[in-house]
Order: sequence, then C-alpha cells, then structure tokens
Amino acid sequence: MEFRFYHPGTVIFKDNAIDMVGEYASKLGDNVMLVTGRRFARRYGYIDRIKGLLEESGLTVYVFDRVIPNPTFDNVREGVSEAERRNIDVFVAFGGGSAMDAAKAISVVYSLGGDVQDYVYPTIVEDEIHPIIAMPTTAGTGSEVTKYSVLIDDSNVKTVIIGEPLIPKVALLDPSVLKHMSPELTGWTGFDALSHAFESYFGRRSNVLTELYSFKAIEIIFQHLPDAVRGDPNSREKVFYASMLAGFAINISGTNIAHGLGYYLTTDYNLHHGLANALILPWAVEFCSLVEPDKFQRLAKVVSFSTGRSVEDVSGLVESILRLMKECNIPTSLTELGIPFNDLDKMVEASHRYERNLSNSPRKPTLEEVKDIYIKAFKRSK
Repeated sequence: MEFRFYHPGTVIFKDNAIDMVGEYASKLGDNVMLVTGRRFARRYGYIDRIKGLLEESGLTVYVFDRVIPNPTFDNVREGVSEAERRNIDVFVAFGGGSAMDAAKAISVVYSLGGDVQDYVYPTIVEDEIHPIIAMPTTAGTGSEVTKYSVLIDDSNVKTVIIGEPLIPKVALLDPSVLKHMSPELTGWTGFDALSHAFESYFGRRSNVLTELYSFKAIEIIFQHLPDAVRGDPNSREKVFYASMLAGFAINISGTNIAHGLGYYLTTDYNLHHGLANALILPWAVEFCSLVEPDKFQRLAKVVSFSTGRSVEDVSGLVESILRLMKECNIPTSLTELGIPFNDLDKMVEASHRYERNLSNSPRKPTLEEVKDIYIKAFKRSK
C-alpha cells in the first residue's frame, strides 16, 4: 500500500459557515478581493453580506463580480489587473466552480507575475501564492478542496492550471446557500461530482485513499441526488458533502474520459459542464470497466448497495447511471439537446486537445474508441 496526500487548508462544513469568512480572512491579510459571478451573489444579497462580514473584521474589500461561466484567460487578466491596482492580500471566492477557478488563476498570475498562459499544464505551479478562501454555492465541482483551475484559453480550448499552492487555505461549505439552486442545476452539478468520483476511481493514480473517497461519494449521490433535485434540503446537504469527497479524490488521481470528451461539448456547444459530463459518463464508465474488470467488480458492489438493485455486469452498471440520469430529469442523449450528429468527426478530432485527461484512463482510448463513445452518447448505432 502506498499513497501521498497533502491538504494545507481548513475545511468547515456547517450551516452559515460563510459567517466565519471575516474571522479567517483577517488572519491572512488586510486587503481582500471578493471574486464572484455577475448575478447570483448580488441577486440574493450575498455580496453585501460577505462584504459586511469582512469589513466588520477590519478588512478593506474590493468586489470583483465579473467572473463569467467557464472563465477565460481574458477574464483572469481582468481580475489580475484589478488585484494589482488594489494591492490584494487574500482572495475570497464565492460561487460555483467558475468563481473558484477564476480566483485561483488570478492569485497565481498576480502573485508570480507574467501571463496566465505561462502557468498552463504541463507547467506545475510550485511557488506559494496569495491565499484563497473558497465558499462554494453549488454541490458539484469540489473546487474548494482541489489544486486545479480550469479555464478556456485564447483559442477556445479548456486548459488547466495545476499546483498544490492553488488549494484554498480555507473552505467554508455552507449548505444553506444551496437553497437557491434550481432542480436543473442541482442535477447537472451532482453529475459533475459523480463524474469526479467515477473518474478518480479509474484514474491511473488512484489508490486506496481515492477509492475510499470515490466509493462514498458514489454511494451518497446515487442515494440522494434524485431527492436533492426534488428540493429536499437534507439530500442537497448530503450531495454537497459527496462533492467535497469527490474533490479530494480527483486532487490525487485526476479526471479522465468523461471530462476529456465533455469539455468539447461545453466549449463548442455551450453545454453546462456537469451536463456535458453526464452525457459521456455512462459510456466512459463502460469503457473503463471493460479495461479494468477487477475494479468493475468492486464498483459493482458499491452501486448495487447504493441503488438496491444488483449490478451483475457492465451493461447493468451503465443502466444504473442512465436510470439515475432519468430520475434527475437529465437528458440521456446528445440528440435530445440538438447536437448535430454530422459534427461527430470534428468532436473526435478535437479529443486530442484533452490528452491529459484521456491518458489518465486505465488505457488511453484510440480515436475509434473515442468515436464509439460519442456515438453511444448520441444513442446511435455504428
């Protein structure tokens, strides 16, 4: 048995955890940038609430509320420029994955200089950056505990900045914030977390610790995501916890096929990241299960327990995922969403952009196998 685990931060999970932001930020600096999106935080009064909490702790606060969904390099550059003007000491990210991704990238470039392009993988960030406090508002990304910042580069390709210094120094997970999530968004983000759990389990760097995190996240999501979509607060909280666990898992073993093939659906068809993952996930899991039959057997026991239905073979596992998608009102085919089947060859060709993800699967899929996965996602036969 062998593994390495590093987590430099404090994680607090409780209702009204965001009320602690001033206490923790005041230990990290004097000038704070609140990094958030353009609508949610202001619409529900969180900007004023968080800004007030920080100011009550004696901090000077600048609000950068211009983060866009799937933040771009230019979005990060805008944030860096503002941070430089304000002499920022600490970044507070409030929002979904986009806000946390943006805050991490802004801190990297602001702290270390140069341009955001300089830090994209395969570069690994090793130098310390200005600290980040992460407060997630969706139950899916797990970014509050990860070393990743996912961005869209200047050529409209999903890229990533990676490094342990990106892990937030403080993660405040406040389940009460989830009450604003729509059923649709709850399902999509829940499947993002489920994708993290499945992909980390099959990742090449998986180990006994990631398996622990992955299996528990899978169990919780299968048992609670449908009720979370229907608005049950207890179930939303459980999925929030599962999302964090899956974040710990991908921090060690990373993502692979569902993310690698889902990214193109987001950049070129504007599908929500979690929805894009969901559409690929059953067939990505099928591919990995056939490559790793021993891992499939252990996974089948977890899914059987979680669903109350015996999973006897790989097709039964695929059916379990498709059934969960239907229970959460998530489309199960690209065709349902109007993605043109005639674009199949472009989608397959674009997969080379995401070599990092595909190479982390038990066996890197060939272009023909990538095509087969997409065809199944279209619910087409060859």
